[in-house]
Amino acid sequence: MSPPRLPSVVAAALVAALLVAALPAQAGKPRLVAAFDDDASDAYGPGTYVPPGDSDITEADFDLRRFEVWVDGEEVIFKVTMGASFRQPGETARTSAIPLNLANGVFLQNIDIYIDSDPTSRVGFSSCIPGRRVGFSPGRTWKAAVVLTPQPGPTRNIIEGGLGSEAAGHVVVPDGVQTTSRTAIAHVSTFQIGGTPTASWAYSVMVSGARWERSFALVDRIARGKPAPDAFTMPVVPVREAWAFGGAPEGIAHPRVVDVLLPRGVSQKRVLGSFHVESGEWARVPFVSLQGGPEPAGAPLLDPAAAAARQEPPPPPPGLKVVDLSEGTVTLAGPTAGLSNMMIGQVL
Repeated sequence: MSPPRLPSVVAAALVAALLVAALPAQAGKPRLVAAFDDDASDAYGPGTYVPPGDSDITEADFDLRRFEVWVDGEEVIFKVTMGASFRQPGETARTSAIPLNLANGVFLQNIDIYIDSDPTSRVGFSSCIPGRRVGFSPGRTWKAAVVLTPQPGPTRNIIEGGLGSEAAGHVVVPDGVQTTSRTAIAHVSTFQIGGTPTASWAYSVMVSGARWERSFALVDRIARGKPAPDAFTMPVVPVREAWAFGGAPEGIAHPRVVDVLLPRGVSQKRVLGSFHVESGEWARVPFVSLQGGPEPAGAPLLDPAAAAARQEPPPPPPGLKVVDLSEGTVTLAGPTAGLSNMMIGQVL
């Protein structure tokens, strides 16, 4: 007895389904969701910063030129283009004689991408990555952040210690950053940043120099009473050094961010110069969005209580210097104002 014949329509559908199943899966084509250009030759922070003196470093290394957001299925691709090509310096050791294994595509820069997936909501986080010394426009928060940095593993640990586990859980520090000429490319999943980007999302992109070693400014740490978390941020000091930007005022309120993505018509000099030396309040930075016009950067808050709540305490008494370092004991010489006998501090 022959098997019953399927109706011709059903048979055709089965054949089509088998043919589709036999075809190789085709990868989706990435689509551009958002793109922003930034002014050239403005990697000078609030207008006074000068690049470090090391011969491997140029101002263009920190000059943000373009930021793009692409979506490919469940993957988000961030592309950041700078003024100079990404390259490994000839020497990968600074204060230590042992070269570092820098293998994450970026070498001289920290590139922080803050994401506000719902600009209408204040729910989120307002603290910057430790060591950057910036704030955000009043009422604005980030819901996720992506940090491109030479040393992802140690950076993750510092971020968790500085921001706390809840906020750190919303920060992605990707390994395997790809670089091609002047563009760094990072792939993250939509799950990691809380969804698929749309045209309504807003961003803040900031560039700082990358310190390769943890800070060992022992005098500052002991005199201030507690260590200030710092995710490998290159310092900005009054007179530039080999691995420090110059042109900063005295104190600890000035930003260590040297270039930032801003809405058209907003002055970077005004935005990054909105810090307040006396109160310690940091500069306020706006977000950019395809759907939003220029938002005010906000005047600095002058509330001393708010300044005291910042991550970094007041500067140490001037004139202190290290005269002896023996294992875990540091001996200082200088003015004793603000210090007590046999004061014990923690050295990291």
